[in-house]
Amino acid sequence: MHPNFALHRLADDVRPDEKDIHLVRDRFGIVHRALSRAFPGSRFVPIGSHSRSTGIAVHSHVDFLAVLPSAWRKGGGHPVSPAAVIDRMTEHMDYLPSALAADLRCDRCGVEVYFKGTNFALDVIPGFMVGTADQHPVYSILGQGYRWIETSPERHNALFSNSNARSNAKLRAVSQLIKVWRYAHSPPLGISGLYVDMLLATSDVGTGVKSYGQCMKDFFSELVRERLTCLKDPAGLSDVIAPSPSKGAFERLYDAAKIAARHAQAALDAQARGTYSEANCEWDAIFKHRLSWQLLVQ
Repeated sequence: MHPNFALHRLADDVRPDEKDIHLVRDRFGIVHRALSRAFPGSRFVPIGSHSRSTGIAVHSHVDFLAVLPSAWRKGGGHPVSPAAVIDRMTEHMDYLPSALAADLRCDRCGVEVYFKGTNFALDVIPGFMVGTADQHPVYSILGQGYRWIETSPERHNALFSNSNARSNAKLRAVSQLIKVWRYAHSPPLGISGLYVDMLLATSDVGTGVKSYGQCMKDFFSELVRERLTCLKDPAGLSDVIAPSPSKGAFERLYDAAKIAARHAQAALDAQARGTYSEANCEWDAIFKHRLSWQLLVQ
């Protein structure tokens, strides 16, 4: 099988089932009601990789931003702690019908809900609207280090959508292939989905007439050349978008990117020689044999 076709097949295969996404969003209605009781006047905005159409099956959670009433930013004139907000969210979501919600977990950024009968988890992240930028809402949300940061998911989505259109829709598929690479490792590599999408949107990875393979090679090369440098937020809000949440995750990610860059270059070299089986083996090494089944059904 031609390597380009195999990568296209893999990208198609990992696209999420829209029925599953709709099911999770339908069941979000009960979460909406629970949180509306906890925070009257709140509203909910879809965010994350699924809102940019770069999520992949099974692994990518369905994310919602719970935009809470501004009164919850301060209680009695003092800032409300993030822990208090998370605790109140969790308390009211503990009463979700057991027939629907299989598991409920909280962390320092929000609450995860795992519904029975679906392949996706639902993440609910609290935040407050604080203004607008370039006609897009700006929110204060919980970030790393248990601190409030300003961001604009709709602005990020628009930036990615525009860049994806200019690339003839290559960036969406490349982002999904990068997520396959991330989850092919055990444990998964600690690379932020927002970092991936914003790097794709602001670099020349998808510029020009390129195959998915060439875009992947350029992406890995960019990671290695820049040594996973934090991105300046293209929305102009947060100082930077970090590639990884910790030093340990950063080092492991950088090592994996160097290996992937070598395999990707070797794959392109083999393809140029016409030795497609060798090229496919190099791609298969990147995806930890996730590509193999494509070669068996040619």
